Amino acid sequence: MNNAAPSDKRNKKNLIVRGLNALGIPTAARAEWLLGWVQTLAIAGLLAWVVLTFVVIRMTVPTGSMEPTIPVGTSFFVDKISFFFRDPHPGDIVVFWKSDQGGVRERLVKRLVAVGGQSVQIKDCADGNRECAVYVDDQKLSGPPFERAYAQGGQMGDQRWIVPEGHFFVLGDNSPISQDSRYWGFVPRQDLIGEPFLRVLPLESLGFMNGYFGSQR
Repeated sequence: MNNAAPSDKRNKKNLIVRGLNALGIPTAARAEWLLGWVQTLAIAGLLAWVVLTFVVIRMTVPTGSMEPTIPVGTSFFVDKISFFFRDPHPGDIVVFWKSDQGGVRERLVKRLVAVGGQSVQIKDCADGNRECAVYVDDQKLSGPPFERAYAQGGQMGDQRWIVPEGHFFVLGDNSPISQDSRYWGFVPRQDLIGEPFLRVLPLESLGFMNGYFGSQR
């Protein structure tokens, strides 16, 4: 004997079916099964859209400006959440918007070197414009994130710049071929997108990056 109340049976139906039934449209068992899958796929699509819009994005690097850290063609996911809760730190790899003179925006990836209020200068060049050192607040940068072959270039040359508050100075790890803050200036805080955290292509490089879960910076 089936003691289930009619309301219990209605509650087991998915939202689409219940909506159709509320409008007076009857649904057969097979139609309800198909509509159940439609609802599941719709929810999955909505969740994917939320994640890809507000949580992560995927990016592929078309140039060698961040080699050897990020080779040409590397594809990775970008964490868009962290910077809502903290500021980036020097040594972090960051992704941001850069607008050209025509107002066209593109996503770039560089290494953060100095933040608002700090001074930055590239000097001690041993071979012309190559093999220079970077100084922040008159202290030479050292450690794994900054063990690079830096070069003077662009508008900066050998000048000592002060980073405005709310802005960042960024450099490519492959400094001699990188277009970065030396050429077009500072990155405003509002143009930051996030940090790379998971390398997905090429497959042999699959894994965390940029200091996430103990990975190399």
